[in-house]
Amino acid sequence: MQQARDLLGRREEAVRRRLAFMAHAAATTSWPMEVVPTGVPNLDRLLDGGLTRGGLVLIVGGPGTGKTVLAEQMAFHWARQGRKVLWLVTPGEPNEKFLTHVSQMKFFDGRLVGDTLQIINLSRYLEKGRQAQMAVIRETVQGGDYGFVIIDGFQNVRCFLGGERDIRLFLSELGSELALMGITPIITADASPERYWESSEFTMADTILALERTTVEGCEARQVHVLKERGRNNVVGPHAYTIDGGGLHVHPRAELLLQAGDAAMPTERLAFGVAGLDQMLKGGLLEGSATLLAGGPGTGKTLLASQFLAEGVRQGQPGLYLAFFESPAHLLARADEFGMPLRQAHEAGLLHMKVFPSGCFDPDACMEELAAMIEERKVRRLVLDGLEPVERALRPANRAVDFLATLVRYLRWRGVTTVLTYELEESERAPFYPIWPLISQVMGNLIMLRRIRTDTRWQRLLWVVKTRYSEHSDAVAELLASEGRLEVITDPAAVKQQPPDLVPVAFRDEPQAGHYR
Repeated sequence: MQQARDLLGRREEAVRRRLAFMAHAAATTSWPMEVVPTGVPNLDRLLDGGLTRGGLVLIVGGPGTGKTVLAEQMAFHWARQGRKVLWLVTPGEPNEKFLTHVSQMKFFDGRLVGDTLQIINLSRYLEKGRQAQMAVIRETVQGGDYGFVIIDGFQNVRCFLGGERDIRLFLSELGSELALMGITPIITADASPERYWESSEFTMADTILALERTTVEGCEARQVHVLKERGRNNVVGPHAYTIDGGGLHVHPRAELLLQAGDAAMPTERLAFGVAGLDQMLKGGLLEGSATLLAGGPGTGKTLLASQFLAEGVRQGQPGLYLAFFESPAHLLARADEFGMPLRQAHEAGLLHMKVFPSGCFDPDACMEELAAMIEERKVRRLVLDGLEPVERALRPANRAVDFLATLVRYLRWRGVTTVLTYELEESERAPFYPIWPLISQVMGNLIMLRRIRTDTRWQRLLWVVKTRYSEHSDAVAELLASEGRLEVITDPAAVKQQPPDLVPVAFRDEPQAGHYR
């Protein structure tokens, strides 16, 4: 009987302490929703500005996806701002192991540990059950002005709780009590994508960040999803992220990242500096337009694109060359042969050159870097040499058209005139169908190049298929590129043999050459 009375007394005392704790928290807490930036590059763009203060945050993903790194990165960001963080270590990673790993990261600051970043090991409280675990958290946060409580590796806590009922009670108490004090609880947990919704954590959490490792076209990729953000307008869908010594860096889809306003109707033209071609284009390309140079190998696509940059150099216009195959050294050497001042411009900083890997690369990360270079260097002329890797990387998600349309719209808004190259297979009928949507819906201008065998030699032929908002010549011209000489000859007598099916099948229903479009 006495034992029953003692047990009842202890329970009543526990209830009184909890009520007193909640009353104190309610009296000292204001209720307007506050957004807390995470400090993780571009993550807050997906989170509508950041995390909701006091909301239960769940970071979930398989092993090696970066859950702990993400939590550490946020923790040190907040601690550096003077906002106290309580990090609760679970049996999977003792204090020493945690500090050894995090000390390798650039965001680590040992001066914060023990000051605005406190570390407590939960291991010795786990076997005592839910109430003991909550008690140590409650007593610790009451003794300090904490803004965040992080439990890393909740799967190690889960196995000590008595089933789903205890898990729900633990998360409910944790979330409600800390929210009353304005403290944001963050939990990381291992979970496979197909089992996300089987766990109590998912129904209790206010915000869910899912980290995944996937394979796209044989290349490993990392993606972050904001699966849930209660009361907020988060950005849905998968977004790429990378991990390096600085932590996580989110690369939002270009459709989100490259925001553009309305661009005025262009009037200025930017010439190639090749008299015959500029004549065919009625003076050059309209400012802000996007032009695709499409043709087989050896037809002169990169050479013409280089000449476009060289003419910009002569006009004092900053240029940017992006490639996936051609190295800057080879491009500059070829430009020297044709008297193009690209090497001098590169050394003077008027021309910037960047080569992306053509194998496993992330188009969104590339476009993020591209946008930064354009804004920093005030680029007027851009060459994207070799569009095939971009189209190939975007094909599985069916994003190529939307991605490139966003890019072209952004470049037009920034006043950047762009030339892109695309290599086609040499055949009697140019296989336009794979890239037809890119041309018809995205590219304003299309210039075709092709090699034709005559009785005595190979000829490079060039013709303008379409120019949006501008007139153009419908002539078939010869491109001469040899002995340091680059010319476009529009004299019909120079074209010894007409190529079969000059206009691709896909364009037969398009407006005829010379018409506005």
